[in-house]
Amino acid sequence: MKRPRMLRALAIRHFAIISELDIRLEPGFTAITGETGAGKSILVDALGLLLGNRADSALVATGARQAELSATFDIREIATVREWLDDQAMDEGDDLLLRRVISADGRSRAWINGRSATISQLGELGARLVEIHGQHEHQRLEKPEVQRRLLDGELDSAIPGNVASAWSRWNEASQALNEFEQDAGDPEAIELLRYQCRELNELSLAEGEFEQLEAEQDRLSRSDEIRQAAANASAAIDQDDTPSVRSLMQAALHQLSPVSDSDPRLAEAATMLEEARINIDEAYALIERVGDEELGDPERLAEVNQKLQRALDLARKHRVEPAELPELTVSLNQRLEQLESQGEKRTSLEAEVQTARQLWEEAAASLSAARAEAAAAISTRARDCLAELGMDRASIEFSIEVRSESTPSPHGRDAVRVDFTANPGQSPKPLTRVASGGELSRVALALMIATGNREGTRTRIFDEVDAGVGGETAHAVGRFLRQAAGQGQALCVTHLAQVAACADHQLRVTKHNEKDTTDTQIEHLDPTARKHEIARMLGNAESSTSLAHAEEMLGGGEGEV
Repeated sequence: MKRPRMLRALAIRHFAIISELDIRLEPGFTAITGETGAGKSILVDALGLLLGNRADSALVATGARQAELSATFDIREIATVREWLDDQAMDEGDDLLLRRVISADGRSRAWINGRSATISQLGELGARLVEIHGQHEHQRLEKPEVQRRLLDGELDSAIPGNVASAWSRWNEASQALNEFEQDAGDPEAIELLRYQCRELNELSLAEGEFEQLEAEQDRLSRSDEIRQAAANASAAIDQDDTPSVRSLMQAALHQLSPVSDSDPRLAEAATMLEEARINIDEAYALIERVGDEELGDPERLAEVNQKLQRALDLARKHRVEPAELPELTVSLNQRLEQLESQGEKRTSLEAEVQTARQLWEEAAASLSAARAEAAAAISTRARDCLAELGMDRASIEFSIEVRSESTPSPHGRDAVRVDFTANPGQSPKPLTRVASGGELSRVALALMIATGNREGTRTRIFDEVDAGVGGETAHAVGRFLRQAAGQGQALCVTHLAQVAACADHQLRVTKHNEKDTTDTQIEHLDPTARKHEIARMLGNAESSTSLAHAEEMLGGGEGEV
C-alpha cells in the first residue's frame, strides 16, 4: 500500500541564511545531512515557526524586509486535523497550506488555507500535524510533566480529554460555590443590608417623586404669597371703584364698534381686542380659582419637608443622587432576596460540585487503568530499544502512583514517573536520580522510538537526536528512526553516516559564500550523489575505501536509494 505523503513541501524565503529554498518531501524516512553550520537545523526552525513557535525578527535575513515561510501537507489520512479545520471553518479538502510572514520590525502574520489565523491556532493545528524531537530531548525528559505527556501520548486522546473536561466542570462548580460563600458568609453584612433595605422601603420614594416633592414644597411654602398675588391680580382685572383691565377693554371695544365697518384696520383692531378680552376673562377665572383654593396646608408642608430631608440623608449615606434612590431600593432588595435564599442555592451548588467530582473520579479511574496498560507496553518496547542501543542489561519502566485522596487535577490522580536502572539486580529508581548524561540521552531516544505516532498519522522530526552515539549503536538508531516513520513520515537531521544510510531518501544541505553574502541550498540526492555524501560523512568523499563502505552500507539493507 502506498504511504501517504504528509509534509509535502516546504518553501522558505529570506530566513536566516536562506534566501530562497523550495523543498519537496516524500513519505517514509528522510535524512537531512550536510557540513556543520550549513543550516540543517534552520529547516526545523522554519517548520517550528509554521507550527506556532515564537517568532524573532533576528531570523529575518540581513537586508530583507520580511521572511516568508509556507508548508503544504497532505491531510487525507489525518482525521484529527480534518475535524479541527472543519470546526474552524478552514477545511479546503485534502491539502493544507500553512503560511507565515515575519517582518524585520518583529511583526508576524499567519494564514491557514489562505485565511488569517492566530499563532495560537497554528500551535493547536501543529500539535496534530508534526511531532518534533530536538537534540536536548533528554533534558526535557527530566521534567515530570514531560514524562506524563509521553505516556498519555499513547492513549486514545478521548481518555485524558474526558478527565480534563470533568475537571473543568468541577473547577467551575467549586469556584461558584467559593464565590457564593464569600458573599454569603458574613452575617453582619447580611444584617446591614437588611437594615438598609428597611430604611429605603420605609421612605418608599417612587420614580420621579423627589422632583415632584421639591415642586410641592416650593408651592406650599409660598402659599400666602401666592394667595395675595392672586387677589391683587384679580382686582387689577376687574374692580368696581377704579378703572380695571376689563372695564378699560370694554370701553375700547365700545368706541371702535360703530366705526369698525368703515375702516378695515379698526375692524382688525376690534377683533384683536375681543380675543384679548376673552383671554383676560379666562385668566381672571383661573386666578380666582387659585385664590380660592390656596388656603395653605402646614401639615402637608411638614410631611413634604420631612420626606425630602429623609431622602437627602439616605442619598448622602449611600453616595447617590436623591433621584437615584428608587433604583437603589430595587437593587438592594433584590440582593437581599438572593442572600436570604442562600440555603437553597448553597444546596444546589454543593450538589453540582459533588456530581462533577464523581464524574472526575470515574474519568480519572479510567485514565489510571489506561495508563497502567500503556505503561507496560511502552516499557517493553523501550527495553528492547535500549538493548539494541547497547544497553541490553538496562531496565526502564513507568511508575504510576495513584493518589486516592488527591484534589482533582486536569491530568488525573496519577503521579507518573520514569524509573531506570543500568545494572541488573538493582531495582529501577527515578530516572533523573540514577541516569548519567549519556544514559539519559539513550533513554530519551528509546522512549522517542517506543512512543508516539503509533498510527503513523503525524510527521515526526528528529533534530540531531543521535548526538553522542556511534558504531553499532548508530546503526541501531538509524533502524529505529526508519521504524519511527512507520506507514507515515519521519525526517532526521543527522551527522552520522550509519543513520543516513538507513533512510529511504536523503537531502543534502550546503552553504555557499559569495563575496559578502551567504546562502544555503538543499538538494535531493540521487544514488550516486548519495554514495558520495555517505562517504564524506565517513571521513573522505573521494576515498575509494569510504566510497566502497558507503556503497556497502546503502546496499546492505540499511537504506534504500
